[in-house]
Order: sequence, then C-alpha cells, then structure tokens
Amino acid sequence: MALPFHKEQTTTKQRRRELYKNTTDRLAMILSRLYAGEILSMKELAQECQVSIRTIQRDINERLIDTPIRKSGEKMMLAWRESEERALSAEELAVLEMLDKLSEKQGGEFHTKAHRVLRKLKAQAANPYYFHLPTESLDTMLAKAVKFEKAIKKCRLVHCRYRMDKGSYDIDIKPLKIVNFQGYWYVLAMDARNDVVKKYLLRHCSKIRLDEEIFTPPKDIDGAIAKALSIWFDPDTKPFEVRLFIDGSVAKYFERKPLAPTQRIEGKDADGSLEVVVTITHEMEIVPTIKQWLPYLRVLEPKWLEETIEKDIKKYLNP
Repeated sequence: MALPFHKEQTTTKQRRRELYKNTTDRLAMILSRLYAGEILSMKELAQECQVSIRTIQRDINERLIDTPIRKSGEKMMLAWRESEERALSAEELAVLEMLDKLSEKQGGEFHTKAHRVLRKLKAQAANPYYFHLPTESLDTMLAKAVKFEKAIKKCRLVHCRYRMDKGSYDIDIKPLKIVNFQGYWYVLAMDARNDVVKKYLLRHCSKIRLDEEIFTPPKDIDGAIAKALSIWFDPDTKPFEVRLFIDGSVAKYFERKPLAPTQRIEGKDADGSLEVVVTITHEMEIVPTIKQWLPYLRVLEPKWLEETIEKDIKKYLNP
C-alpha cells in the first residue's frame, strides 16, 4: 500500500522548482519519493520541476532504467518486491539487517530515515544483530552532513563558522570527506588559505554556506584515509615505519584484527609473540594503542618513540 505524500513535510512549490531544475537533483527527488512509497504522476512532476513530460519520461525510461518502477498510464510507483530479478539472497538480507542495526547508533532521525529505506528492501522481522560501536549521534548533525556532502560531490568551496576552545571563527575550507574516527564525525578539508589538509569536528561547524568557487581535490586522499590509524593522520607528512614487539599472550588479537591496513608481520617466535611493522604519519596514531596494551606491546623502532612512551609513563607514576 502506497504511503501518502504529506505536503506539509515538503518545501514550497517555488522552492522545489528551483531545487529540481538540475537533472541530478531531479532524479534524486524522484527516487526518494518512490522509495518513500508515493505514487507519482509524470504530468505533476513535469509541472513541479518546470520541465516537459518528455523529459520526465526520459528520466524514467533512460536515466532510471535500472530502477524497478511499475508504470500505469502516466502514474508510477516502486515495484521492487514484485521484481523476481531483484530478489535478495540470504546474504544480502543479512547485510541489510546489519546496516539497519548500525544506523541505530546514529540517532533517532537518522535511523528513522535509514530504516524507512531499508524496510522497502526486506520483509520485517526481528533483527538478530547487535553492535556496540560507541559513536557520536548524527541525529543533530544530519543537515550539516548533507550540506557538506553536496559540497564534496561538486568540489565547492565552503564558508562556515567553526567553534574552538577560545571562540568561534569564520573559515573558508575545501571539503574532501566526511570521516568517522574513534566514534567522532569530522570534515576532512583543505584550508582555503594554503591548501593544508585539516580536520574539523562536524558538530562544531555552523552557518555552512556553499560558494560558487570550484576546487580540485588531491588525487591520493582516499589512499591516505585508507591507511590511517586514527584522526591524527597527516596526509601532507611522509609516512614512517614503527616496529613493535607483541607478547604471545595477546598476539592472536592482532592477527585477527590488524592494528592498521599497513600492518605486516615480520616474525613469529615459538611462544607466539610477534614482531610487526605499521606505517604512520603522526606518533599519536599509534601511541594511544600502545599504552592501551601495555605491558604486552613494546616499541622496537624508532627509538625516539619508545623514549616518548617511557617519559609519559614516568610522568604518570611520578606526578
């Protein structure tokens, strides 16, 4: 049964006309309303988006050809469940269940939106999965994330207000990615003044406004993020190696879940202890983890990093 379309939850007609003139935005709007359960009229869509009916027909028949849409005259609706070709396997259903449960950690509004989409793809049943992933809720930051997402996709400069300990400042940044490290949401961006890559807490950003200026993102940013151990990573710094000794009593945990994508095992002793190497760009990428596993982890190289940790331990024991 199709869900009713509530006009009070939408913007004005004039605003929608401005928003959906762009083909990409128009297609996104059509898909979002179809997945919300609406029955759409091609004639009404054409009037709303200020395009011809032929353009809407081209959207449906060409641009959205892979979307399971059932048409009846000039009306259309989503027909996902009726399409045998789109039947989900047990593994795919399990993935959807996991995504549904993971979305709960991002807050009520985020989960409601995610759950509404996911339930279109699977039958309702008790979810057998549970995740304990302490992370900031996106609930109050979803609108901010959407603005930055648009800027990232279109490579647009952003003006915003950023709050720090000593006050708030107006900044111009070139957003590259929205990332989550250790449970916190950040905007990874280049400072518009010098193109130095910095990290900005999403919750501290406000008054976000996209500029018309276009920028070119660095080509290797995805690779730098993939190798990072924590938010302390610095893509502008040359990586260096850290060699660690891992006691045999805990070695199995680092074999099951490596410290980093760059981890490689250099040796394994008879008692199960390991010698591993990881590549980092900043000492704080690895120092908290080493301290967490003391006394089972020890730095072998570089020497200065071992001395830094020893100094911190002495300071703790002798305040």
